[in-house]
Amino acid sequence: MVTLEKRMTTVGFRRWVSVLLGTSALLIAGCGRSSDEADPAEYLSGIVSIGVNTDLPGWSAYTNGIWDGFDIALGNWLGREIGFTPQYVSLKTDERMTRLTERSDIKLVIANFSITDERRKSIDFVGPYLTDSQGVMTLVGSPINARKDIENKTICVTHGSTNQQRLFDMKIEPSPENTLQRCVDRLRNHEGVDAISSDRVILDGFVAHDQKHDLRVVPNIRVGSERYGIGIRNNSPKLCEFLREKLAKFIDEEWDHIFRDKLPNASPEDRKPNSLDLNPCENPA
Repeated sequence: MVTLEKRMTTVGFRRWVSVLLGTSALLIAGCGRSSDEADPAEYLSGIVSIGVNTDLPGWSAYTNGIWDGFDIALGNWLGREIGFTPQYVSLKTDERMTRLTERSDIKLVIANFSITDERRKSIDFVGPYLTDSQGVMTLVGSPINARKDIENKTICVTHGSTNQQRLFDMKIEPSPENTLQRCVDRLRNHEGVDAISSDRVILDGFVAHDQKHDLRVVPNIRVGSERYGIGIRNNSPKLCEFLREKLAKFIDEEWDHIFRDKLPNASPEDRKPNSLDLNPCENPA
């Protein structure tokens, strides 16, 4: 016969094993759960705040109460495709990261936002939706025609851009401003600036919409590479996959005519990404 003491010991042991197995199951389930994200379609519903630039002709400009440009067209298309109303919010270049990492109402950033490994430590990207390289813009008649010509020159760039970081490795004097339009104003007014450096396609936008016809992109200067992505909050794999599918459709069906419309005379060569080869979405950190 089993004594009462032995029976109680056996019951206690079984309960201990049951608790242990239950705890292990919860831990395993927790490890397998990617995140506590909201449903992407619900997250992107109603009025959705999108961070954009405001002074880049052909990309995102706000003139007489109207938003226009390639990035704006992408935001508008996503709104129609998903079913939300875009609300565009002006961001300076160095605010694109902070508005996604702090508590704010910004849900997407579509602002010529270059995908980099350093940025991906703090936020997630969907893309690329355009590829490019860095270039230089000067006034018509400037003697700057090649990379060697910008050595020891003062080059205006925007705060917080990859262009600023890359130029620090060159023999030039970077002169940062909060906006690229301020760089253009300084160049035209001869305020201590010899040239402007930014992504070539952004510079092409300024030239394409230049009513004074006094700007030109130097054809023989190409530095590094840029890959534009849609910035979203960190650890958002469901949202990333949802937008990745939409972006592939945009590239296949809308990209060409929007590029021609918003950036007339700019070449699309080597700038349109492959919709079948977009970046994989990151797993939660």
